[in-house]
Amino acid sequence: MKTLSPHPTFKWLCALCLGVAAISWLLRPRPETAPASSAVAVVPASQLHGNVTVWSWNIAAKSLQQLIPGFEKRHPNVHVAVDMTGARMTTRLMLSLASGVGAPDVSQFELSDAPRYIATGKLADLTPVAAKYRSMFPAYLWDNCMMDGKVYAIPWDMGPCAVFYKRSLFAKYGVDPQRIETWDDYIEAGRTILRKSKGQTKMLPLGSNALNWMFQMLIQQTGGQVFDGQGRIAISSPASRRALDIMRRLRAAGICSDVPVFSQEYLASINADTIASYPAAVWMAGTMRDTARDYGNGDITWGVFRLPAVERGGKRVANVGGSVLVIPAQCANKEAAWAFIEFALCTREGQLAQYRNFNLFPGFLPALQHPGVDDPDPFFGGQRAGGVFATDVTQISRLNMTPQWSAAMGYVDQDLSHWAATGMHNEGFFENVERKLAKRLGVPVAPGNAGPRARR
Repeated sequence: MKTLSPHPTFKWLCALCLGVAAISWLLRPRPETAPASSAVAVVPASQLHGNVTVWSWNIAAKSLQQLIPGFEKRHPNVHVAVDMTGARMTTRLMLSLASGVGAPDVSQFELSDAPRYIATGKLADLTPVAAKYRSMFPAYLWDNCMMDGKVYAIPWDMGPCAVFYKRSLFAKYGVDPQRIETWDDYIEAGRTILRKSKGQTKMLPLGSNALNWMFQMLIQQTGGQVFDGQGRIAISSPASRRALDIMRRLRAAGICSDVPVFSQEYLASINADTIASYPAAVWMAGTMRDTARDYGNGDITWGVFRLPAVERGGKRVANVGGSVLVIPAQCANKEAAWAFIEFALCTREGQLAQYRNFNLFPGFLPALQHPGVDDPDPFFGGQRAGGVFATDVTQISRLNMTPQWSAAMGYVDQDLSHWAATGMHNEGFFENVERKLAKRLGVPVAPGNAGPRARR
C-alpha cells in the first residue's frame, strides 16, 4: 500500500496541538503547593498612574470600553485600553502566563475557568484590596474566585435562570405561566400546548447540546455536585439522579424540540410558533432581542416567569454562566489595574452602566438593589423582568468548580448526549460517569457518595 505524506496543514495542526499540550502542562494545577503570587497593595488613588491593558471579548469588551471615560475622570493619570482579543484570547493568554511575559494587566475569564487558572499560581493575590467586598457578591460566585482563603478573581456578570415564554402562544392554548410552580407543572403545561397545537408547538428546546446546561440548572435545585468540597468526584448521588429523572421525563413527554441551541433553526424558532418557552440564563435575553430584530414578524410577545422548582416550595433559582476579571501576577502596574476592576465591578455606577447598555446582569449585590434593575421592559410587554431574575439570587447553591471542572463537564456533556441518543437509561448512568471521570482526571471518588442505583 502506498503511504501518503501528511498534508502541510496536518503537520501544522499537530505542532499546534503539541504546543497547546505543552502550555497546558505548564499551566496544570499543582495541588501540592498553594498559589504563590504577589499581592496587590493598598495605595492612595493620587499615587496611581500609567497604562492598563485589558483583554476581553464581544459585548463584555464593549461594555468596559464605555466605562473608560468615567474611570479616567476619577483617575486622570491612569489610561486604559481594552483589547477585544476574540477567539484567540485563550491561546494568547495561556502562552503569556506560561512564559511569564506578554500577559495583559487585566483579563476576563469565564467563571468556570477561574479555578483552573487560580490553581496555577500565575494570578495576583487580590485579598488585601478585595476581601472587603466579599459580602457584596453572592457566595456561589465569590467562593469560586478563592483558593486557600485568598481572593484571585472578582465576579463580573452572572447568569440567574428563569423561563422566557411567548405570551401569545400561552394565551392561545390556555396556559397560565403563574400556575407553573414545579417541573411537573411545566411538563403538564407542555403537554397541553403540544395537544392543542396538534403537535406543532413544543414546550422547550432540549437537544443534545442543551442537556449539560439543564443538568447544571437542576443539580443546583436538587443539591447535587460534580465535585465535593475537597475536590473529589461526587456526581453519583441521589441528587444527580433526581435531576436526570426530570430531564428524562421532559424528553419522554414529547414536549422537547431536538433543535441544537444557537443553530439557525433554533434562532428562527424564537420568532415562530414551533417552541413556546426557553428555560435559560438572563444573558439569553440579548440573543432574544437581537434575533427578534433580525427575524421579527411582529407577532411574538415575550414574558418571563421563574424557574420551576423540583418540588412545591423548593428552590426556583439556578445560575448558568458568568465571568470574572483577574490580574496576572506578571502585571507591573497591579494597583492601577485593580482600580479599574474595582470601578467596573465593585461600584453601582460601573455595574449598572453595563447592565443598561449591554444586558450584563450585575454580580454586585448593591447594584441589584437599585430600582433601575427592575424597570418595566418594553421587550417583555412592560414586565419588570430584571426583578424576576434578581429574586433569591443569594440562595443559589454553589457548584464546587475545581480546576478540573471544565474537563469534567466536557465528559458529562458527552455522556448525556449518548444517554439521550440510546434510550435514556438512567440505571448505572452516574456510576459509569464517575468511573470515567476518576480515570480521565486522576481525581479520587468521594467515599460513600454513590448510593443506590437509579431505576429506569
